[in-house]
Amino acid sequence: MSDKLVTVARFSYLHRAYLMKGWLDSSGIESCILNQGLRYAIRSEAQNRVELQVREGDVEKALEIIDQVNKKYGPEFQEPDDMVAAIRRILVPIDFSPFALNAARYAVHLAKQKQAELVLVHAFFNPIVSPWGYDNTYIYPSSVTDALNEIEEHATRGMTKFVSDLRQYMEGKDLLDITLTTRLVGGIAEETILELVENENFDIIVLGAKGKSRSDYWYGSVTAKIMQKAKIPVLAIPENSIYKEEMFKRVMYTTNFDKSDGPAIRMLLNIVRPLDVHIYVVHIDTTDENPFAKYDLTHFKEKYAGIPEDVSMDFDLIKNDNQVKGIEQYIKEKEIDIISLTTHKRNLITSILRPSVARELFFQTSIPLLVFHSKD
Repeated sequence: MSDKLVTVARFSYLHRAYLMKGWLDSSGIESCILNQGLRYAIRSEAQNRVELQVREGDVEKALEIIDQVNKKYGPEFQEPDDMVAAIRRILVPIDFSPFALNAARYAVHLAKQKQAELVLVHAFFNPIVSPWGYDNTYIYPSSVTDALNEIEEHATRGMTKFVSDLRQYMEGKDLLDITLTTRLVGGIAEETILELVENENFDIIVLGAKGKSRSDYWYGSVTAKIMQKAKIPVLAIPENSIYKEEMFKRVMYTTNFDKSDGPAIRMLLNIVRPLDVHIYVVHIDTTDENPFAKYDLTHFKEKYAGIPEDVSMDFDLIKNDNQVKGIEQYIKEKEIDIISLTTHKRNLITSILRPSVARELFFQTSIPLLVFHSKD
């Protein structure tokens, strides 16, 4: 029997790891706990960093025992039964570009489906100036004041034109009954949006690719920062994407079988329902030395398949040493409409966004990207 040790389970609490070790020991399977230096007497919660390991030859039998214990006594992590909050307010950052208008059109349909309020926000640059002080009062140079007024007036005209174009689209699609509000805010775009999300009750951000500068990110640096930092879901619409009634027909969700998947999948279901949708839950295995990837996927399927019953779900394992290439091939095969993942996959998000890594598929097709915030 090989002496190589393989991790068969991870826990957030040391005492649960010891309990499972007891079950394995009683079945004649030697095991050890790798707690990464955490001492039980000092800290009992280890934030999913406690690993239970067995010899490589005992992996299959150990996984069967762990599965039996979980079914009998409940999994180590129990997902909450309640659904996430409904979508009531949609935030749409705009820069008056055609790409922003395209994203706003997507947001209009989502607002109609969810009976939600649509809030258009434009952040115009408001430079910090040093006023002159005189007798405890402050005055600004007239040239600076004039410049600020001109910037704000330009933003006002831009917003008026943008709303007019959007309402023309809404009229053509019979969507004029949607509640639509606008805001002009002085400040840096990504900071303004993240601050609004932090301080107000928005449920999702819908934003488009910024086509003015493509040297860094095809989605635009502002879009990339918002996707990675926002604590609510972000739906990013690429420049070539055109809204169609089947936009949520085939949704691909990438998973690593971690805790962030539970809330993300529930939110995903909340966004796509009640539309007729098929969700493809996919794990990309980039190594050849994962002896229980199929087991993890099977267990994941047992946990989420058929919940709810009106949503069809497939669970697939992709083996590819390059995550992006694996996704590209799967998209072509399944004709995926939307890619969905959590910010737990930061490296994957960066790979998708950077033109040096993400290839022609992401540049020439119309695949929106739905990103969920991970607390991990």
